[in-house]
Amino acid sequence: MERASVKPWRQTFLANGIIFASGLASGVLAARLLGAEDRGHLAAITYWPHFVAGVAAMGINEAITIRTARSGTTRTLRATTLGLSLALAIVVVAVGVPILPLLLGPTRQASLTFTQIYFAIFVPLTFIAMNFLAVEQGEFNYRNFNLQRIIQAATYPLLLAGLWLADWLTIRSAAVAVLSGTALVALIRLWQVRPGLNVRPSLREARELLAQGARLHAANLVMFLAMQIDKMALVLLSSDLQLGLYVVASTAATAAQSLVVQTYNNVMLPAAAKAGGGPESAAAIASTLRRLVTLLFGMTVLMVVALPLLLPAVFGADFSAAVPYAQVLAVAFAFLGLKNVLIYLFRAWEINRPAIAADGLASLMLLAGAYPVVRTWSALGMAILVLVAQGTSTAFLLWRFMKYARISIRQLARN
Repeated sequence: MERASVKPWRQTFLANGIIFASGLASGVLAARLLGAEDRGHLAAITYWPHFVAGVAAMGINEAITIRTARSGTTRTLRATTLGLSLALAIVVVAVGVPILPLLLGPTRQASLTFTQIYFAIFVPLTFIAMNFLAVEQGEFNYRNFNLQRIIQAATYPLLLAGLWLADWLTIRSAAVAVLSGTALVALIRLWQVRPGLNVRPSLREARELLAQGARLHAANLVMFLAMQIDKMALVLLSSDLQLGLYVVASTAATAAQSLVVQTYNNVMLPAAAKAGGGPESAAAIASTLRRLVTLLFGMTVLMVVALPLLLPAVFGADFSAAVPYAQVLAVAFAFLGLKNVLIYLFRAWEINRPAIAADGLASLMLLAGAYPVVRTWSALGMAILVLVAQGTSTAFLLWRFMKYARISIRQLARN
């Protein structure tokens, strides 16, 4: 646990602050420059490539982080990382591109060819960027890790602003801007590790990473679904206008919480993996967890109070209808943030069943309720369903963590 010192916490918090600001800036620019309906169409175009890539990632990046944190990195590991990334991308593109006509829906077929091209380019680039960044994280090289994450996040709003100034901003050029940050990081990582790529990948190491990634992937998959079913339902069942309002509400609601949660996870995943599992390790982490919860829910109360003024002022008066969505989602995302922290801690100790059970519960609730609530109450109904599902599943997972750490809720509060 000595690795989780003040310096990486500060570096990572600063980096996540810049990433948070970049994400907020891109959300504001896209909303103001495109409007609610075109913003929804952009979300629909980029949603499925990002969703399928997330589903197919196989937990390899986290397996690489844990493997590197425990055993160090080698030239063979870097070559194996590249080989695995490309092999997986080929399979995902071959399967994903043909099913995009069904996923995109009949009203968006004019954007089908562009979406297929976007998909075929995005998937290999994101696997390369994600998996090589995992090597940096596992080496505790937070300077490079955070710098490249900043580059990836900042590229999109900078390009959006440039496209607008040049009068070239369209839905498709905005999608290219989304892709560009990932492409830039992938190219940087390939350039930096190129001396280590002149060796043959290790089939044995690839199998070990796949095996460990597969164990993580079940938890990854249900967690990813629990976080994506709301957007998936709106892409499939609602209009571009409602989707655009919901995307802006999500951006506004999750901004502050994501900064805190991402910082905690970035630092604690490799540190907890190195420390190993057991009730003693879990109990030692409980004090940091208590401080996180206090900060997280304090920020949420402030967000709920401020959103009626902030959201229209920042995103524009056209998005005033998104305020109640954002208020409900702010509370939901506070629960989701705590749940994700607990999942990553369990995962660092290679304990996956509690995470699978918690996110499986959330996914089932969202799947069961998505169609009736979207058809009856549109995006607001979806936001309320997300709150109920995430709150219930977080309570379950917190109970499992306390049971594992052998502490009571009173001990957790006083730790």
